[in-house]
Amino acid sequence: MERYTAIVLSAKPVTLEIPGVRVHGRTQALASASDLHAARLDALATVQTPLCFFLDDDDALPADYLSVLGECADRMRATGAALAYTDELVREPGKGDVRRCWYDYDSEAHRFAPMGLHHLVVMDTAVAQEVARTLPRGEFWTEHMLYWAMGRRGAAHIPRVGYVWNRSRAGFSRNPRMLAAQMRTQRWVVTQGALA
Repeated sequence: MERYTAIVLSAKPVTLEIPGVRVHGRTQALASASDLHAARLDALATVQTPLCFFLDDDDALPADYLSVLGECADRMRATGAALAYTDELVREPGKGDVRRCWYDYDSEAHRFAPMGLHHLVVMDTAVAQEVARTLPRGEFWTEHMLYWAMGRRGAAHIPRVGYVWNRSRAGFSRNPRMLAAQMRTQRWVVTQGALA
């Protein structure tokens, strides 16, 4: 049985195959940030492997992804962290590849910069499902709030490229409504941190 699940949402049937990883494809047309948030939470609720991560259908994992996933899992087990996150390689048309790195985990820094944990974030599925049940629905950006809430239980940085983000000029993340959802989510995170 696989140890990892890649949660992939797409408007088209998901045919992606990743050896060693269960692909949990959900086909659904998404018209709003609310639709995307609900679809991510609903898909997460049905994952059955011990570890999982979100993968956009137009992005990719590096050639050594199994080694990276293994290192994430090992660090989580050794430290008791609820998630492990990696660096990402950003590919954008007309530009050179950029490696984006973050820092060793700090909850307060994450609170004010929730985009820091972006791709790849490997989650303890049981913890992710438990935390997800407490999150509000609506016009929010799932990963930002989920990763911050989970990070309060421990997070580990793996300084390796674990994800290739094929960022397009017209991607879903650049839609003004999606950007508004990201800002709304950041306000939620900041408020929750102040209440803690």
